[in-house]
Amino acid sequence: MLLKNYLQMLLTSSLWGSSFLFMKLALEELDPFQISFYRIFIGMIFINSLRIEKVKLSRKDHLYTALVGMLWMTLPFYLFAESQKTITSSLAGLVNGSTPIFISMFAVIFFRQKISNIKKVYLFTGFLGIYILTFGFQTANLELNKGFLLALLASISYGFAANFVQPVIKTNGALNTLRMALRYASLFSFILFSFNSEYFLPTFTGSLPSILILGIGGSGVAFLSFYKLIDDVGAIFGSITVYIIPIFSVIFGYIFLEETTSLSQISGITVIILSAYLFTKTTD
Repeated sequence: MLLKNYLQMLLTSSLWGSSFLFMKLALEELDPFQISFYRIFIGMIFINSLRIEKVKLSRKDHLYTALVGMLWMTLPFYLFAESQKTITSSLAGLVNGSTPIFISMFAVIFFRQKISNIKKVYLFTGFLGIYILTFGFQTANLELNKGFLLALLASISYGFAANFVQPVIKTNGALNTLRMALRYASLFSFILFSFNSEYFLPTFTGSLPSILILGIGGSGVAFLSFYKLIDDVGAIFGSITVYIIPIFSVIFGYIFLEETTSLSQISGITVIILSAYLFTKTTD
């Protein structure tokens, strides 16, 4: 393992972890539909400007890629932005940490992946972590914040879409899949934007810096770095990137927005990450 691989991992995690901070900052000028569209559109321009050996996708792969564009980009980007109207950027990032558990759950339920009994235990403890993250250590008078629920729905959407993207990547390569998914996501987000929002361009003194970082960094450079990391060191080490995203979201939220994180939230995400890590490391 080379030093550059660890630096790649930190770069990718920090870019994705910071996206929650920049969504929060962008909300001061833009609405969630605008944020989702602009970051996807800028990311699409960036990725499509790169020299990538193009592969012709089959009709089935186009369908899967369109689903990925909607469920992995358009919908969760909007939901995370909407959620931060009522929750902190740190908490949104922590909820995002539940994504690996939902990936595993959908793989078992809808894609008929058979798992051992010990993996079933890790899935159960993962959902126990989600409960702790949601309600703390309470067992009565439970209340669910709307913003938290939207962030959780975004993570569920990520988890479902991840199972569609894997076969497309195997056939067409990661960059071609990302290129096409961003095109579909741009179309879907533009439609939502057109029917639900006003045409307003980000300003230099307002949300433009945040949108550029979200688009080029979060939807462009981070994906490129992540796929390069997997090519260099494999999927298991690459998956660690996803597990440390919540750490960066908490750090950035604390430094730039003075957000605080409760003990129950830290406990919940720790249980989730540990469960997801053990699930992926355990062989059937």
